[in-house]
Amino acid sequence: MRRLKMIFNPVADRGHAAQSADELQEAVEAEVAAARENGQDIELTWTRTQYKGHAVDLARDAVAEGFEVVTAIGGDGTVHEVVNGLMAAEKERRPALGVIPFGSGNDFAHNVGLPSDPREAARCLFGDTTRTVDVGTIKDGSGRCEYWTNTVGIGFGGAVNMAARKYTRIRGFFVYLAAVFETIASAPFSLKAKIQVDGNGPVEHEVAMIAFCNGPREGGGFFVGPGAEMDDGLITYMLMRNMSRVNMLRFLPIVMTGNHLKYPRYFQRSEARHIVLETDRTMAIHADGEVFGSWEAGIRQLELGIVPSAVRVLTNC
Repeated sequence: MRRLKMIFNPVADRGHAAQSADELQEAVEAEVAAARENGQDIELTWTRTQYKGHAVDLARDAVAEGFEVVTAIGGDGTVHEVVNGLMAAEKERRPALGVIPFGSGNDFAHNVGLPSDPREAARCLFGDTTRTVDVGTIKDGSGRCEYWTNTVGIGFGGAVNMAARKYTRIRGFFVYLAAVFETIASAPFSLKAKIQVDGNGPVEHEVAMIAFCNGPREGGGFFVGPGAEMDDGLITYMLMRNMSRVNMLRFLPIVMTGNHLKYPRYFQRSEARHIVLETDRTMAIHADGEVFGSWEAGIRQLELGIVPSAVRVLTNC
């Protein structure tokens, strides 16, 4: 028997996910019935998150209960929490990860090649094809550590993520686009950052943003990390140097298409396995669209790493 734990986040997509929950569950149950008719023995257990961080606990419990597949139903934040729960288990005991994209950005699902339609993505849960992906680590100066699956952003990117949380009436990519315009209008960002890469001596940069990427896309459609691969054992990191508001607006459509590396005066791309970062002032930090550190948190030091081939994702659709 194949046992699947379904972890549904009803507040995904700025709270709109709950409105379509019953319809989605019916669609998934129909796929289960079809799989059973084809001879598969499947047990499906549904649960809903009730508070921030609940999916971490539910995924950890699913490992202990022997589920073969743990499915994140929500956006990138839901995937982030589920993976943090799965990573608490040894690799040999770690269930496969299923993903049904039901959030605002759904960038992880896009980056691993899953369909954007939740019902089509649900069919992937009943196949045997998986893609093994890397998982990143992030630790602040106090020693607090989390795993991340897609991107970490500081400076401008972190501020955009904070701004996006205020928008509840618009959905999807337009949430992040509105937040980008708001953040550009508020003030240009400038950080002096000392970066140590793979044990080498620190190099100082003046930047508006640093994006650490496991996959190329974030924010529902911004290809911030062109060339980033989910399974190469490396962190792709992108520096965006200080620039005027006019240039930020100029580069906005260019970043959306991932063509900003043609402008090395403003953008620099590198790769690493281990990064230590120290800034001259506090950072706004997001990890997979979740707040890792607000401006008020006072974080000025970060350490990032990568765990190669950490999680198997069901991708057979």
